[in-house]
Amino acid sequence: MALLGTCAPIRAGGQDLHSQSAAAVLTHDFADPDLSYLLLDEDGRVVAERWEHAERDIPVGSLTKPFMAVAYGRTHASFPKFRCTGGKTCWLRRGHGTLKVREAIALSCNSFFHQLVAHGGPEFPAAMANFALHSAGDQASSQSVTTASPLALARAYLELTRQGHEPAVAPVLQGLALSAKSGTAKPIGEALPEMNVLAKTGTAPCTHKKRAPGDGFALVMYTVEKPGAVLLVRLHGRPGYMAAAVAGRMIARIETGAAR
Repeated sequence: MALLGTCAPIRAGGQDLHSQSAAAVLTHDFADPDLSYLLLDEDGRVVAERWEHAERDIPVGSLTKPFMAVAYGRTHASFPKFRCTGGKTCWLRRGHGTLKVREAIALSCNSFFHQLVAHGGPEFPAAMANFALHSAGDQASSQSVTTASPLALARAYLELTRQGHEPAVAPVLQGLALSAKSGTAKPIGEALPEMNVLAKTGTAPCTHKKRAPGDGFALVMYTVEKPGAVLLVRLHGRPGYMAAAVAGRMIARIETGAAR
């Protein structure tokens, strides 16, 4: 494990948290070998890290959906609505019904984003490439796998918060806020009831030597109003909502700063 950074402050919920303190809290309280994490400050600098080869591309599942939405929004006049009928088209078998992009992000609707990519048009792949995301297979296929390095992905999320004035980005950030309140990342919001957070979950194919059916991911940014600290979590062999619960506890512990 590498702990990077010395005394650069993290802005989180109006408080300054020194990187050494944050790293010590995570090291002390979250030693599970199945847990990987990256903590970045508002400038994208690594504050604490336990993630082998965080600069290498891996499948990151639904964490790419917000960037799909932004890429679409930047190449089209407006966002569409799509209907999710469930079944084999989405993780929710009964379907999500008709969704706008904000709700589709919050609920991480597979069907919505399959349709969004299919309607993306010729400029969509280049717009996606701007986020350092890489797709293996047909962009319009639901079987394609999008990969990114964990470090680049966390920094790309941070950059989105700086672009919240853009028409293509604003509803995406609203979806990330809704995800923490009532969507797939709800465990994060429940762990941090006094904070405004942006969050997203995902489940992706396992890349560990000891294989599991999949790994759960959760990303959380501390503030809605301005760029803040970013925490990316991966939980080996568990789904995204469980990774979200761990991420929420991690931030709560950093906020209190005291050992148990």
